[in-house]
Order: sequence, then structure tokens, then C-alpha cells
Amino acid sequence: MLKVGIKYCGGCNPYYDRVALVKRIADRLAGKVKIVALDHDRIDLVLAVEGCNTACAELSQFDGKKIRVITYPEDAKEFIQEILG
Repeated sequence: MLKVGIKYCGGCNPYYDRVALVKRIADRLAGKVKIVALDHDRIDLVLAVEGCNTACAELSQFDGKKIRVITYPEDAKEFIQEILG
């Protein structure tokens, strides 16, 4: 099971409900993805959920880890398809 930590942007100008989107991702990928805390010792991927295309979330603390950035709901659909194969 892929362990994914969620990093949200500050939410200053979100175009969509980021929390609801993560819930939909988790529901759709149940059994394949486990959402874990960002300080989990075995994170496989950091999913940066940004509210707009500015994508301002600070990600430098995750250097060396695989990072996937979502800026719009369409990006989430692509991410889901990649995981489902």
C-alpha cells in the first residue's frame, strides 16, 4: 500500500475545496493508498494539494521524497488514474 502524506497550501485563494478533494482521492484509492501524517517515517509520496496554480506550499522539507502537486481537481483525476493503472 502506498503511504501518502498530504501537504496543503495556505488556502489564501483556493479555487476548490481542497479537503473534500483529498477525501475523494482517499475514498477512490481505498485499499491502494493510505493517507499518513507528514512526519510518518515511511512516506512513499507527498501529495501537495494547492488551491490554485500559484502552488505556494513550502515543500523544501521534503527534499529527497517523491512529490506530486495538485493544483486543480483535474490533476487529482490524473493522479487517481496513475495509481489505479
